[in-house]
Amino acid sequence: MLSEKEMRRIARTIVNVNLGIEEKDVTVISAGPKSLKLAEALALEASRIGAQPTIFYGSDELSLKTYRVIKTKFLRNLPKLADALSKLADVEIRIDETDPFIARQLPQKKVEIRRKAVKPIREREERRQFKKEMKAVLLGFPTPETARAMKIPFNKLNKIFWDAMKIDYQKLYEYNAKIIRKLANANEIRITGERTDLKFSVKGREFINSCGIIAKEKMGYINLPEGEVFCPPVENSANGEIYFDLPCMWHYGKQVEGVWFKFKKGRVVDYEIEKGEKNFEDVMRNASGDRDRIAEFGIGTNPAAKITGGMIIVDEKVLSTIHLAIGRNKHFGGSNDSTIHWDFLKDMRHGEIYADKKLIMKNGLIV
Repeated sequence: MLSEKEMRRIARTIVNVNLGIEEKDVTVISAGPKSLKLAEALALEASRIGAQPTIFYGSDELSLKTYRVIKTKFLRNLPKLADALSKLADVEIRIDETDPFIARQLPQKKVEIRRKAVKPIREREERRQFKKEMKAVLLGFPTPETARAMKIPFNKLNKIFWDAMKIDYQKLYEYNAKIIRKLANANEIRITGERTDLKFSVKGREFINSCGIIAKEKMGYINLPEGEVFCPPVENSANGEIYFDLPCMWHYGKQVEGVWFKFKKGRVVDYEIEKGEKNFEDVMRNASGDRDRIAEFGIGTNPAAKITGGMIIVDEKVLSTIHLAIGRNKHFGGSNDSTIHWDFLKDMRHGEIYADKKLIMKNGLIV
C-alpha cells in the first residue's frame, strides 16, 4: 500500500496539478472503505488552499444489500441530494475501488433502472464539465480483490497502478499534441492486425489531448491514471472486424477476454467472446440506447503504464495499445445516447493504424 508520505504527494498533485482546485471550490470526494485514507489526504490538501471539501462514503457491499432489498419503484426516484450537488459542486473526485466479486452480483435490471433515473443528473454534470464549469476526476484505486479477479499478485497491481501516476504531465501533453498533429484533418482511420480490418470516419471530429491537466484539456473531466489521445468516430461509419486481445473488466466486475466484433454502419452486428460471453450479454441485454454503436477510438500514451490484465483505467493508457468503445459518447462530442460506455482493448505490437492511407502506427510505435 501507499505510505503516508506518498499518499500526501499524490493528493497534492491531484489537487494542484491535475484539477487545479481553487479557494472556495465546493469539492465533493466519494470514497469507499479501502480508499478512505486517500480521500482524507485529498480533503486535507483541498482545505490547505481554501477549498471546501466533503467526503461521501459508500461501498459495493452496501450497494448489493440495497439493490437486493429496495423496491423497484424507489429506484426511479430522483436522488435530491445528488441533484443539488450536480448544480452546486465545483469539483468532483470519485475514487473507484470497485470489488469485482461483489459488483458482478448486482442485478443488472435494477442497475439499469437506477441509471435511467440518474441520467438527468449525469447529463447536467457532463454539460457543466464540457463547459469547464465543473472539474471532475475518476480516480482508479487498486485493491486485493481487483488483483485476485485478474489473477495477478496485489503487489504487482499496486506497483503498476501507482507507477502510472508518477509521470510528467507537461511532457505527456506535448507527446499527445504530436500525435494529434499527425491525425489532424484526417477523414478515415483504418486498423489492421490479427482478425482485424476496420475502417471508420473521423471527419469533422476532434481528437482530444487527454494529458491529465484539466487546464490544458478540452473538457473539465479526466480520469487517473491519464494518458491517451481519443475522439468520437462518426457513429454510423464503422465497417469491418476487430479483435481485442487484451482482457478487460467493466465497472460492474464484468470480465471479458478475446472479444471479436464485426461492425456494419457503425453497429456491432456479430461478435465472438472467448471468455465472459454471459457477462457481456448480461450488460448489453439490460442497457439501453445506442449500446452497440461505436463511440470512441483511443490511443494509449502513458509511458509509465503497463498492462494489468483487465483494469481498464490503466490498460487503455499503455503505449502500444488502442481501445474502442461502444455506447455513450455525447459527453465528449459524439451523438450516441446510452446508459453504458464500454471500452475494449487491443495490443498493437502486431498491427497498423492508417489515417487516410498514411501509416500512423506500426507494431505499436507511432511513425
